[in-house]
Amino acid sequence: MNLPSRLMKSAFAFVLLLLAGVGAFTRFVGEAPINPHAHAAGIQYQGTMLHAQNAGLVQVNTLGHTQPGSATPQVMPMMQRPGTGSAAPAATTNYPMVHSAAGVSPLAGSNLLQSFDGVSAVTNMQAVGFDLEPPDQSMATDGTYVLHAVNLTAALYTTNGQVVVPPFSLFNFFNASPNNIVSDPRAYYDAASQHWFLLVWEDDFVNGKLGPAFADLAVSTGNSPMSWNLFKIDVSDPNGAGCPCFPDFTIIGIDQYNFYMLPNEFQNYGQMGFNGSQIYAIALSDLFQNTPQPNVVHFGNLSVAGVLTYHLQPAITHDAQANAEYFLSALDPNGTFDNRLGLWAMTNQAHIPQGVMPTLSATVINSEAYAFPVNAQAPPGFNAANNVATSGLVLANFDAMQEVQFMNGHLIGALDTVVTIAGDAVPRDGIAWFEVTPVLSNGVISAASQVTDQGYIAQQGLYLLDPHIEQSFSGTMAIVFTYGAMGTFLSAGYVTRTPGGTFSAVQTAAAGATPDNGFSSEGTNAGRWGDYSAGQLAPDGRNLWFATEYIAGNGDQFANWSNRLFEIGV
Repeated sequence: MNLPSRLMKSAFAFVLLLLAGVGAFTRFVGEAPINPHAHAAGIQYQGTMLHAQNAGLVQVNTLGHTQPGSATPQVMPMMQRPGTGSAAPAATTNYPMVHSAAGVSPLAGSNLLQSFDGVSAVTNMQAVGFDLEPPDQSMATDGTYVLHAVNLTAALYTTNGQVVVPPFSLFNFFNASPNNIVSDPRAYYDAASQHWFLLVWEDDFVNGKLGPAFADLAVSTGNSPMSWNLFKIDVSDPNGAGCPCFPDFTIIGIDQYNFYMLPNEFQNYGQMGFNGSQIYAIALSDLFQNTPQPNVVHFGNLSVAGVLTYHLQPAITHDAQANAEYFLSALDPNGTFDNRLGLWAMTNQAHIPQGVMPTLSATVINSEAYAFPVNAQAPPGFNAANNVATSGLVLANFDAMQEVQFMNGHLIGALDTVVTIAGDAVPRDGIAWFEVTPVLSNGVISAASQVTDQGYIAQQGLYLLDPHIEQSFSGTMAIVFTYGAMGTFLSAGYVTRTPGGTFSAVQTAAAGATPDNGFSSEGTNAGRWGDYSAGQLAPDGRNLWFATEYIAGNGDQFANWSNRLFEIGV
């Protein structure tokens, strides 16, 4: 589900911001020891200790499958993030300028070890009985199996694409009422503990009104993806403004101690406003022991530089000696432009089962400029169900930070940004990527932290959408995304970079075959594309797995989105 800031004016002037434009500063944004006290260094917020509920056991291979139905197709709603602060100071009046070789078409995919289609509009219809857009997705792999989840449907494959468990309903998997809202699956396989994780958020309806909201978390009972323990974490935040609240776009992270869940909290009542990102942390030891009511730490009221935090991304931490769990966020409070990032650290996080609150701190660091992306124009199509043309427009979601990885002392992340490409007639969507070196001082994040490498990915004539970046232990990076243009069907693409080198030209994992005929792009509407791509470092620490949307064929009468899963050899 997508909750971008849609406050960009129809024709705003982006301001390119210099790295030296803003000085870094640090402040505490949350520390809650048993007896909390103020810190002279800055503002502090008190965390809350909650409890999750064990919700039973599920066996994947015993789930029922809903037969195709005729229910009305559904578009997940798009909620608005209000402007919450001031952008960074202006320096010039252009989009970020990048260079790309003129007339170069995407290259055929190289070093692809595996490549196959996962859940699609058709198999989603078969699993849950109705069509759904956008296709928000996630994936996980242990090197033998690949779990692919898209909105309300998941399936299990071998690494060469053979179906092990055909597409099944996540309503059934999480024992959720079909009357509730369930969305935004996130999956991960943790090689260190040899456990699988699968998360969705769920908003209950009570007497026809939005009620309690939960993070539904499944954790495998062992190293097999067939058997899972279920947990429910109440994330409705009853003491928050306008709550019980709506936990959209819940993001996951993990370190050697805890599993992290970060929803964007929107109000169901009152002013229907935005309460910012929330952090919920639960100990891995409690999950693996199937503790009936494990402790959960909650941090809310998170802001930095006067900006209410949005899409705060916890790291997938690949370092058992890491001295903190790190988080990264874009700022851009009004959906225009920025050249700052929020960098966060949670320390003293090893003792949640004993009721000890971690320390949460944040700083602002300078970065290259980034800006709210423009809608992408791909070939128009035709929706057979409603006998109407589709626009070919693809909704550009936001310039929020996407998934983050911590490895070898560095964080890496990426986001969508509008760019001007030398020689191109119109602004395009490209990718801004960042490598950040965090520094701790006395257990909190320091203003000495900085971006140590960064850049843009763009290609003349193309729009690049929904990036996900991954890195191997050797330092090789790759970024997956969807690409398209007026003369290019929506396709699955990627770029790679060897250590110390530059990123390659755009390569194709799966070429689009037809226009987007989805029902959300009828008429002049911009179609709802998947809000994020997905990926994971292979358990061997070398190869990289990815998943992203593209258009493989005609689909069914309502929608024709597909997803390509693939492994890149490093």
